[in-house]
Formats: sequence, C-alpha cells, structure tokens
Amino acid sequence: MSSVNQTSTEPSSRTMENDAREQMTGHGPVAAGEIAIGVVIGRASEYFDFFVYGLASVLVFPALFFPFVDTLTGTLYSFTIFAFAFITRPFGTALFMNIQRRWGRGTKLTLALFLLGTATGGIAFLPTYESQGALSIGLLILFRSLQGVAFGGSWDGLPSLLDLYAPKQRRGWYAILGQLGAPVGFLVVSP
Repeated sequence: MSSVNQTSTEPSSRTMENDAREQMTGHGPVAAGEIAIGVVIGRASEYFDFFVYGLASVLVFPALFFPFVDTLTGTLYSFTIFAFAFITRPFGTALFMNIQRRWGRGTKLTLALFLLGTATGGIAFLPTYESQGALSIGLLILFRSLQGVAFGGSWDGLPSLLDLYAPKQRRGWYAILGQLGAPVGFLVVSP
C-alpha cells in the first residue's frame, strides 16, 4: 500500500517535461516544423550510422579486422557483426523506456543520440587487427551493439515527440516525417 502512495506522489515524466518547458526563458513556443526538422535530422543520423557500417563491412572491415581470412569470409564476419545492432535494439528500447519514465523524453532522446554518436565515433577510431589483434574485433562488436541499443532507445521517442507538437488536424502528416530519415541518411552516405 505504501508503494502505491509513493508512486502516486511522484511526478510523472509528462509533468516534469511540462515544468521544464515552463521554466525555459528566452525561447518562445516550439513550432511543430522545428520539431519535424529535428526529427528528420535525428533519424537521418541513425540511418547514416547503419548505412556507413554496411558499406564499411564490404569495403574496409574485411581488410582491417579480418586479414587472417580470405576476403569473402572477412565480409561475412563483418556482416555477422552488423547483425548485433538488430539483436540489441529491443534491449535499448527497454533500457531507454525506463530512462524516459524516470527523467523524461528529452533526456532519453539526448542520451540515445549521444550514445549513437559515441559508438559511431568509437568505430571510426578503432585500432586494426594488425595492431591489437582480437581486442579490435571485440571493440567492433561492442560499439556495433551500442549502436543498436541507441537506435532502439530513440526509435519511439522521435515520432512521439512529433505527435506532441503536431497540430491535431495534421498529426498523420507529421507522423510520416520520421520515415524520411532513412532516405536522407542514405543520400548523405552515397558518394
């Protein structure tokens, strides 16, 4: 019974977000168009990371991380590691839903996108197999898994953020804007 009383007196994440919005000074109301641009940019960065990894799995990773096997086998190993992000996505969703319940949607999205960028940057600066051996492959697996956790953490937050700010008569239109991230991310990756 006391746990029910404790949870009923705790502020909800929605209440905390509204309080935070009221305390912001120097910024007028946020327009739905501004949120839509941010959502498309956030989604494009997520897909950018996935597309870059896919290209690197074919062009770069076999030579840098799997020089001890033939090129085809190295490419298959790279794509096996590619799958780790899809395996860890549900865990990211569960983790970041708890973060959202505790600290709000804004904190959740900020942490998820920061983790995504950190993991991608970590992959860019990994040592090769020649210099660190199996440790480099282990770090590649770790960073790829973290990309999946981050992607799972931000997947539901961006569309729901759009839904919060979209005009009621245009919610369907704004809801589809999040899906523009995939083609925009692909265009940025394409040479």
